[in-house]
Amino acid sequence: MPVRNADEWLQEALDSVTGQTVDDWELLAVDDHSSDASRSVLEAAAGRDSRIRLVANPGRGIVDALNCGLQLARAPLIARMDADDCCQPTRLAEQQRRLRDNPSLFAVGCAVEAFPGDRMNDGMRRYLDWQGSLTTTADLGRDRFVECPVLHPTLMLHSRSLRELGGWCGRGWPEDWDLVLRALAAGHELASLPGQLYRWRLHDGQSWRNDEAYSGEAFARARAHFLAGWLGEAVREEQDCWLLGAGPVGKTLARGLAREGRCPLGFAELDPRKQGGSVLVEGRRLPVISMQELARLETRPLAVAAVGQAGARERIRAWASERGWTDGVDFIAAA
Repeated sequence: MPVRNADEWLQEALDSVTGQTVDDWELLAVDDHSSDASRSVLEAAAGRDSRIRLVANPGRGIVDALNCGLQLARAPLIARMDADDCCQPTRLAEQQRRLRDNPSLFAVGCAVEAFPGDRMNDGMRRYLDWQGSLTTTADLGRDRFVECPVLHPTLMLHSRSLRELGGWCGRGWPEDWDLVLRALAAGHELASLPGQLYRWRLHDGQSWRNDEAYSGEAFARARAHFLAGWLGEAVREEQDCWLLGAGPVGKTLARGLAREGRCPLGFAELDPRKQGGSVLVEGRRLPVISMQELARLETRPLAVAAVGQAGARERIRAWASERGWTDGVDFIAAA
């Protein structure tokens, strides 16, 4: 549990850990140089419960705090949580059982309940509904490039595998998505429990609302970097992929892929107003053809869905399925 100026909610988070139905745990609370009363709250909690271990960190940010905890962790399983959130009482027991029953899994997450409800908007609801629908290894692998398919603080991981992967990395984009994408690229499997075993607090001070590493531009760079690596393994020829969607999302992804050395051949569009045109991408003119033309190509292309409108990903998947295209083989979603 990395802690940075969380005294307003910290006791509630600690109580949710001490209230777990399993009692064989150690909480590594990494105080990342808090300037509020967080350290006092942690010291008092550690004095009452010897399983709570206070660790002081110099304030270099969440990635450094997480790796500090990883270095000190002694258990074969590591559960993440944030200092402003809460765990349901059975969280550790249910995730521990899933990992022990499925030792090939790298990590397991769970669905979340976001609170307070008055801070929820339609976009957040769609995001959490999407995350909650992804439970199997196939689900998480299929949607890996859309956004982070599992909420980071819900994860329970094998500590040995996490260390072998290199722990957490700070590369100017979200450390949580980076970890998941590196794990999947290395051949690891993840799963997520459908139950809402984690309560995710929404407030203005959350890092993903304020840190540049969680900006739209940072997400786009991460997506392009890891998708380019995946395409490097999947495509039959250099640049042999088409983007489904020539809107802002598709254009941004095309530029990112080009910078990673994987510029697509062009775009396919359902909108007849865009068909027949072209898009300038890093000095190259890429054609915009119809989806029907794409389906008629002599060699079946590898297509990447890159559309941001609500429901568009599902419509493209249905269109591809009708033509016998296999998700993750003939096409993959990246938005």
